[in-house]
Amino acid sequence: MLRRQARERREYLQRRAQEDRLRRQQDKKERLQQALDGGLTGGPWGGLQGGFGHSSGSHDDEYRWAGLEPPKVMVTTSREPSSRLRVFAKEVCLLIPGARRMNRGRAELGALVGACRAAGVTDLLVLHETRGRPDGLSLCHLPHGPTAHFTLSGAVLRQEVGGLGGAPLAAPHLLLLRLDSPLGRRVGTILKHLFPVPRPDSRRVVTFTNEDDVILVRNHVYRRRGRTVELEEVGPRFQLRPYLIRLGTLEQGDAADVEWRWHPYTATAPKRRLLSAQ
Repeated sequence: MLRRQARERREYLQRRAQEDRLRRQQDKKERLQQALDGGLTGGPWGGLQGGFGHSSGSHDDEYRWAGLEPPKVMVTTSREPSSRLRVFAKEVCLLIPGARRMNRGRAELGALVGACRAAGVTDLLVLHETRGRPDGLSLCHLPHGPTAHFTLSGAVLRQEVGGLGGAPLAAPHLLLLRLDSPLGRRVGTILKHLFPVPRPDSRRVVTFTNEDDVILVRNHVYRRRGRTVELEEVGPRFQLRPYLIRLGTLEQGDAADVEWRWHPYTATAPKRRLLSAQ
């Protein structure tokens, strides 16, 4: 089993490196062709300036089977969770259709990821807390990654929203607003593949809205009454801010390559907008 996992990981990294190399070559050819066609601006090499960011499509095969089968999401917490974190984990399972909650117990990350991989789980979601307040979320895509780490804040439970009936269990439509930079599209891809493909008549909407590099997560249901549409929030409600994306799985830790890391203490950090193009 371990040899097969190592071989699959090796083959995956080789495919990824080859696709990255081909993408860089294609980007260079396109920029050169634009420059030769008269797209020179701001000097003799203006058309060739700028970095080679990620393309709009998927740059590897991490999500190549997405959409063919519904995802299997497992939600767990840090060790010895508080009562509020356990309730929040249950409501995250209601937010993501088909997600299941697993008691962490004293299991280590290696055993946790190995059990999920053997059970065919596609995404492992780990919630963290500080003094009873949910403040972190780690999302690991299986079997090979990536792993995204988020700071979680402003968690509001369903009963705190008020005026609620039963929890809607239908697969929701997704709205990804102002996640149009290369990093924003990458984060949006990681988040949207937690959800199955919805039915056209689904009355539920989950929104991921970028506001100053903070992703606001909202869960609504809507009803049509004549020519008007009534929108009702059903919770839970929270905010996410990404700070680290690694190419490996969760148990690899610092051994996995870093795809992106937030640098908050640089001189230009307050001016930059990472998740949106504007």
